[in-house]
This record gives sequence, structure tokens and C-alpha cells, in this order.
Amino acid sequence: MSHQLRYDYVIVGAGLAGCVLAHRLSADPDVTVALVEAGPDATADPRVTQPSRWPQLMGSELDWSYLTVPQRHLNGRRLSWPRGRLVGGSSAMHAMVYVEGHASDYDVWAVHGGTEWGSRGMLPWLARVAGTADDRALLSVESPSRPHPFAEAFVSAGEEIGLAVNPDFNSGQQEGIGLYRVMRRAGRRCGSADAYLAPAVSRANLTVLAGTRVMRLLLDETTATGVQVRRAGRLVTLRAEREVVLSAGAVATPHLLMLSGIGPADHLRAHGIAVACDVPGVGGNLHDHVQVSVSFPADRTLPVADASNLGEAGGFVSSTPGLPAPDIQLSFAPMIDLNDASGFGRGFTIGPAVTRPVSRGRLTLQSADPWQPPAIDPDYLSQQADVDTLVEGVRLAHRLADTRSLRRFRDLTQDRRAPADLVDFCRSNAQTQFHPVGSCRLGTDTDAVVDSDLLVRGCEGLRVVDASVMPAVTTGNISAPVFAIAEKAAAKIVGRDSAPLPADVPSVPA
Repeated sequence: MSHQLRYDYVIVGAGLAGCVLAHRLSADPDVTVALVEAGPDATADPRVTQPSRWPQLMGSELDWSYLTVPQRHLNGRRLSWPRGRLVGGSSAMHAMVYVEGHASDYDVWAVHGGTEWGSRGMLPWLARVAGTADDRALLSVESPSRPHPFAEAFVSAGEEIGLAVNPDFNSGQQEGIGLYRVMRRAGRRCGSADAYLAPAVSRANLTVLAGTRVMRLLLDETTATGVQVRRAGRLVTLRAEREVVLSAGAVATPHLLMLSGIGPADHLRAHGIAVACDVPGVGGNLHDHVQVSVSFPADRTLPVADASNLGEAGGFVSSTPGLPAPDIQLSFAPMIDLNDASGFGRGFTIGPAVTRPVSRGRLTLQSADPWQPPAIDPDYLSQQADVDTLVEGVRLAHRLADTRSLRRFRDLTQDRRAPADLVDFCRSNAQTQFHPVGSCRLGTDTDAVVDSDLLVRGCEGLRVVDASVMPAVTTGNISAPVFAIAEKAAAKIVGRDSAPLPADVPSVPA
């Protein structure tokens, strides 16, 4: 027998966006809010709080541990897709880099969702997150302090080959090389749970249901009325008097929509799922920043500080003149591989990534069983343009490693010259940069899943607020844009979708 609880708003997913929504919506004491998270509250876990320990979370009990389907353009490899399964979501297990993106990223969004999603429309929300608007920032974004010697050498290496040093990639100019700003407070991680949820969790009108798995949405014809969850071994119904908001991320949000009968009709019927809303775009447009680790052993070991986010330095470079934005992001870390974090302080890795991939994939159902994960196919490097850009990034990584600044740290007895076949190297070694987006794209066309207000097409009382709504991934790490999306969505929900633009706020980087 299902137990039933009632709230005004039910938010599915206590990740980056969900914590923002919980904070903003529960600020009104006259509404009730339920924030539902499948994973536990692990905000005190030292693997979460200590910045340098985030790699220990990958593959742990706090990771959904998704795998892609075999990638046809990556020599048939299945790639790990870590996603946070805890309060704070992936903001509790990533490298905390804060990059707002390039102005032209949002102008691409405007083509799909209208001018309010363009650079001018998004600037007030980015400013609110960063604390450059009138509101005091909840999120702590720190400038680098005591960077690792390898990271400092990387910046010097960039200067050697003629790259401009950029002290802040969010200051109005994105091109260049430098140290990243990171989401950290007094040496500890500052994720969405720390910044947004912690100040609100004691509110009487906010209920956080950790360890609670959403099984499906509840629909009255095409109107979302709540969710069915499994909590403490029993089924519970959470009724939403106003809205259900999906903030479960680019994997779980489309998965839950399809399990509930919202998605491509033929695909749903093939799995025996009754179609409530035929929304063909659900699961489509799936993409991610693709990167490759170019690693070099060192001739000495230099310890990494506990407060280091590991990815301390990086840069944005255009492979050819005249591009609207840098097409290569360089991530740098004092370890041997960016994704498995081996060899702390015993070497360094330069990780070129394609900032604006054109390859697109799709997320589909494997089964109507909610316990069965979806089939994830980003179709990495299916477009030659992505291959060409990544190859140029690998060439650049080797140029940097061969500078005097970095060469003095290398163990030259271990030959790490550029491989003869760079295309094969990329296909054999490409990885996720942990930035999946796009699987519930916003827009006004028939392939869009949500409209400019982030309401699901053809449904009532159902909104999506997370990285899945991005029409195209931004130039750089995606936390800052998702924070801004969530701030904007919260204002839409409460009917105050306006934010004055302070005159002294710098523009989105160009």
C-alpha cells in the first residue's frame, strides 16, 4: 500500500540545480517543497569535503557508475560516465572549476530559446551566482592560492609558446592560459549542497528526502501530479500541488521521462510503456566535452596539497584564427591521468578537450525496469571536425610539454614523444570531461523537449531544470551555467523572471 505526502513543489534530484531550486522556492514560507535524492547525505564525507580526494568518489557507492555503449568511433570502447549519487549530486564529486563560458555560447542558446537565453539575458543570472549582482553570493568561488609547482610551470610554458596569460577566464576575455578559479571555501569543497541547501535545510517548509529513489512520474492524462518513490523499502506517493521539477541531470532526467511515458512514442511502445506525451526529442542531442589525457612522468615527486582541486590550471585556445570562441580547452593536473588520478605529484597531464563538439548521440531505454540504467551513446568523435580539433589539441599539449618550463620536470628516460598516428591516439584514449548535456533540449521547434520557460512540451505542471536543457554545451566547465539556469528557472517559477543588470558587471567572456 502506497503512503501519500503532499507538497506544493516536488524537486527530483538534489544535485547542482536541485539545491538552488530548493533554496529559492522554500524562501517563501507559504509554500512547501520536497527535494528528493536517491543517494545519501554524504556532505560530511572527507572524500567530498577535501578537494583533492574527488577521484576516490568515482566508482564508489556515491557514484551512479554509468557506462556508455561501445563507442564506434573510439575503437569500440565503453567509457565510464561518473555521476554523483548523493546530496549535492555531481557538484559533490567534480574538480570544482568555475568557468562561465563564452558570450557566443549563449547566443547559440538564443537561436533555440529566444533572446532571454542569449548572452545579455543570461548575464544577470551568472552575475547573481558569482556575487557581482546586488545579492550576496551563496557560492564561494576562490582565486588560486599556493598552486602546485607543476601548475605554475604549465602557465609559464604557455607564455613560452606565445599564449597570453589570463588571470581570470570569467573577466571578459576567455582566450589564454592561467590558473582556474574554483568552488571552494576555506580549503574545503563548496558544492551546491554547501552553498544553497545548507542555509535552507532548517526551514520548516523544506523537506529533504535523501535515500529516496523516484520510480516514475504520476500523470493525470498529460498533467504531472507527483512522483512515486521507493523509500525505506516501501512505495510512497509524493503529490505536487503546483509543479514537479526534474533536476536529475542529463542522464536520469530523460530516463525518468521515458519510464513515465514521455518521450519518442515508438521507442516507448517498443518497451511496453504507455505513451502519455509523444516528445520525440527526449534523449536526443546528447553530447559532452571529449578530452584526451596527454601524460608525462616527472623525475621527482612533488606532493599535492589536500586543498588542491587537482585541475588547478588550464586554458582556452583557438586552433585557427577567426573562430567565434576558443575550440580547445586545456586542463592541467599534477597527476598521470585526468580521470583516474593516478600518480599524484609524480607527473603531469595536459588534457586537451573539444569545447564545441558537433558530434551528437542519444540516450535510450534498455528496459522499462526503472532499476535498469539507460543506454548512453554520446557517439564521440563521429564528426570529423571533432577529431581534427582534438588532434590539434594533442599537438599543442606536446608543444607545451617540450618547453623549458615543463621539460625541466620531466623524466626524459621515459620517452613521451607525440605518437605517429594522432588520430588513432585520440580514438584509443579519448575520455569524458564529465560534462554531459542536451538530452532535454530547450527550444521552439518540434525536436525541443522544453520551451523557453523549461516546461515540458505537451505536458502540464512539469518542468526540467538541469544541464539536459542546454541546446549546446558551453565553452568550458558547465557548473556555472547550470547554476545560472537554475537561478533563472527559480525566478520563473515564482513569477519574478527579471534581474536588473548592474552597470558595473563585466560582460560574459568574449
